[in-house]
Amino acid sequence: MQESRPFLVHGQWKQGQIAAPVVDPFSGKLVARVAQATEFDVDQAMASTSSTAGPMGQLPSHARYHILQQVAALLHQRRDEFAQTITLEAGKPITDAKREVSRAIQTFTVAAEEARRIPGEVIPLDWTPGFDTHVGLLRRFPIGPILGITPFNFPLNLVAHKVAPALASGNSILIKPAPQTPLTALLLGEVALEAGVPPGGLNVVPCDNLLAERWWSIRDSSC
Repeated sequence: MQESRPFLVHGQWKQGQIAAPVVDPFSGKLVARVAQATEFDVDQAMASTSSTAGPMGQLPSHARYHILQQVAALLHQRRDEFAQTITLEAGKPITDAKREVSRAIQTFTVAAEEARRIPGEVIPLDWTPGFDTHVGLLRRFPIGPILGITPFNFPLNLVAHKVAPALASGNSILIKPAPQTPLTALLLGEVALEAGVPPGGLNVVPCDNLLAERWWSIRDSSC
């Protein structure tokens, strides 16, 4: 039997108790089997994302910049692998898949630049009488942890649109990819680890949609 693709929790690849098939929507052929997180696994992933929020928030801008630049570089190096994976699990023409990879590279590159610009700004206050020599300081702080639930139609770029800004602003993030297209998100998890994202900075956890809905409602009610 084909070994199932593990999921990513706190920098470790884990096998679940069950696995779900990923099927090529064009040919109907089995592409892979992906381990599915149980409620226990999801709790571990949530705890990992929460516990890593502090260390992620303390990463200096230059560290976040270099991590994101490295993600972009590794995406470029493995662009054919990513494009082929998108085609297999999403059924996209390879031309469209390659275009999606190029856009994701751009997303991480832009996020890297923003990581050096978002800490804050100085605001002149001399528009108010009596404050001729005063200035205001605006500072931005990470709000993590973040939960991202992504759809199937852009399995890389819509994940990138959540992951890249989260990392740029110093937040940890937990991604629950669409059940039809988890392979690309898991591949991005590999790249993130290689690029130096701290364990728990990005967790990628495929699971049943109903479990994710309960997870989201618990998270939402606690805010």
